[in-house]
Amino acid sequence: MAKILGIGNAVLDTILTVSHHPKENQELRAIAKSISTGGNTNNTLYVLKQLGHETAICTTLATDSEAKQLLSGLKKRQINTEYIQTFIQGQTPHSFITINKENGTRTIIHYRDLAEVTFEHFAKIAVEAFDWLHFEGRNIENLSGMLNIAKTFLTHQPISLEVEKPREGIEALFNQASLLIFSHHYAVEKGFSNGLDLLQHIQTSTPNSRLVCTWGEKGVWFADINQPIQHIAAEEIHPVIDTLGAGDTFNAALIHHLALGKLLNEAVTSANHFAAQKCKQLGLDNLLQTSTQPQPIANIKQLSTAKTLVVHSKPHNQSIVLIKHQESVKAYENNCPHQNIPLDEAYKIDVNPFQKTLKCSVHDAFFNIEDGLCVDGPCWNESLATVKITIDDQGNIYLV
Repeated sequence: MAKILGIGNAVLDTILTVSHHPKENQELRAIAKSISTGGNTNNTLYVLKQLGHETAICTTLATDSEAKQLLSGLKKRQINTEYIQTFIQGQTPHSFITINKENGTRTIIHYRDLAEVTFEHFAKIAVEAFDWLHFEGRNIENLSGMLNIAKTFLTHQPISLEVEKPREGIEALFNQASLLIFSHHYAVEKGFSNGLDLLQHIQTSTPNSRLVCTWGEKGVWFADINQPIQHIAAEEIHPVIDTLGAGDTFNAALIHHLALGKLLNEAVTSANHFAAQKCKQLGLDNLLQTSTQPQPIANIKQLSTAKTLVVHSKPHNQSIVLIKHQESVKAYENNCPHQNIPLDEAYKIDVNPFQKTLKCSVHDAFFNIEDGLCVDGPCWNESLATVKITIDDQGNIYLV
């Protein structure tokens, strides 16, 4: 496999999963919280590592307490950190992210008070020892010199440049990269409504570069050198669990397949599929271990009409309440609509098999087992959210 150096951003992410996107001036309780390393380059290298490549990152690090946490996260991902530049002044870059459980979309607030990698630091790296260099399209002041020195010392190794946002002067660097990966954010900011128009505009000034433009649900446009622009549709995803890092996953899979010698259309198709698969799980861990066969969340033998079974679906980050009802099984999200808290927050969920109700343990809201409707309590006439399930001949219960 290839030895890949990524030059760009590494940040600390605080990720909050919420039931819906909050409105202005609204107080909202998060369903789940996690803290991990993030940043475009870091995430791309992590996925490439899972795909079997040897990865290293060239980024900057502060000296505050969060920097130790960030560095520990990079090492846990088995990314080589020997090319990191440390600054005494400044703070660890931090992103605060909300993931909307309704549709898997994410909202990011980013804080940065840290210098970028200097040209002098990058120039000390023996870039010719790598099989591929991947640059994040930022730090334009130093990026020009970095690309120049890379072109000087590399003979056949590809150079990819991710162009996520419009930055002053970045267009002058496009000719330095053999692969340009554009986001739809860049295209929209530049006044384009689709990837076709963007790549037609870019092609005239970059005759020696492969071009790719991702556009979420609209799919991907791409063009090989001296070849017409092609388009593939986005794969339909249901349910969408988490879109955070989908673009980084696409970039990693694209680099992976091109490094293996695949044609651009094959690489884009495979990357498009891999990014879609990522959206079906939370986070970037164990991307290659996602089973094609669904795993049961429980078996009907574990259930009764007198008590509930609360299970956690890890791939969906979802807590589910199961209970037998007549000859079927009822499944609801473990979330009381009164204050959006788990039904078993205080203690177990009480079941009245005669009234055929179950009770929230916090504020004594009673819900029909049959349809989840609140028939008594603070959220009267509201309902528990139904979870779709299916049961096989062995009694195994699966999420639909």
